[in-house]
Amino acid sequence: MLNNFLARPNNFPLRRLFWRFWYNYFASKYQDINIVLMNYGYTDFKTDRLSLDHTDERERYCIQLYHHVANVVPLEGLDVLEVGCGRGGGASYLRRYLNPQSVTGVDFSANNIQFCRQRHQMLGLEFSVDDAESLSLPDHAFDAVVNIESSHCYRQIERFFSEVFRVLRPQGYFLFADFRPQEAVEATRKQLIKAGFSILKQEAITANVLAAMDLENERKLGIIKTKIPVGFHGLARWFAGIQGSPVYEAFHQGDLEYWCYLLQQSHPSQG
Repeated sequence: MLNNFLARPNNFPLRRLFWRFWYNYFASKYQDINIVLMNYGYTDFKTDRLSLDHTDERERYCIQLYHHVANVVPLEGLDVLEVGCGRGGGASYLRRYLNPQSVTGVDFSANNIQFCRQRHQMLGLEFSVDDAESLSLPDHAFDAVVNIESSHCYRQIERFFSEVFRVLRPQGYFLFADFRPQEAVEATRKQLIKAGFSILKQEAITANVLAAMDLENERKLGIIKTKIPVGFHGLARWFAGIQGSPVYEAFHQGDLEYWCYLLQQSHPSQG
């Protein structure tokens, strides 16, 4: 049931309210936790050699997921939007390491955005509250849109894909990664094509993500045990993908698959 709640949004109409509550609660109650990225991570031989500042090392595997997804096209000098920026670590990485002209991070959690504005203050990086399924941003405003491990929280994924297409400039890039139930992977591909995107690259990275979850297990357990009230330990273990949690086991058994895509705006949307 937990996996269904996480990965099959149409079965749980109120799940967006839950996620809004959880992210707002986490951001408001645990600002002292030294976490700026919330994804399951990525590891392989190439990215494990990625040179990082010492302050970024503690969240290396989470950063490596961003690097693997976003480094497939040169972002230098471009205007980049991240939808679902969470606590802002990914947007900060993009701005500091990949040298775009600007990065705009948006998230539906007002407390997350408040945290981002306080934690990540630098030229060319800004944050605002927005809805992935109804962005308040103008048409053709960005050269690239990044969305990593966020779309599984959305109720109407087709609306999100259409919004990404709308805010991209002609021939702009959509750098997208998330997990889906095994039976929904092909449907996601078709939804992307229907929204008007050409798929330049698609890659199953479940094994790389699962390996990173193993490498991150002790760090995340330590945070849960020392920073999270006991009453929330079960939820936190599930959310963090701790070994033995429903999410971890779903990846291990193949019920959930993690995919990343390089997409390009190619023709008028078909709706």
